[in-house]
Amino acid sequence: MVEKELMLSALVDDGNLIISRQDGQPIDIMTREDLDGSCIQVLELNDTGDAVKALQALLNAHGQHLHVDGIFGSLTQTALIIFQDSKGMKGTGTCDAQTWAYLIKE
Repeated sequence: MVEKELMLSALVDDGNLIISRQDGQPIDIMTREDLDGSCIQVLELNDTGDAVKALQALLNAHGQHLHVDGIFGSLTQTALIIFQDSKGMKGTGTCDAQTWAYLIKE
């Protein structure tokens, strides 16, 4: 079986994060209400899934060059630390509610 890379992009529109496939079809939307922290998934090293793909796509939108594969490995962690440091946050390498907010609002 040949696995195809899923190309995702992230767009912030009126405060909503829209994650789309390469063909433009939206696959997920995170709203301003999600940013209260109760609906935000905390991500860390070795996590996998669509939330990690969203994180990777957002980090790429902020200048990183990650493979959007849904695997939170050492490259994703390093890119996240660089992003956190650049925003004046403590570079923990864990994507928490504060980090999501910074990723989405800019």
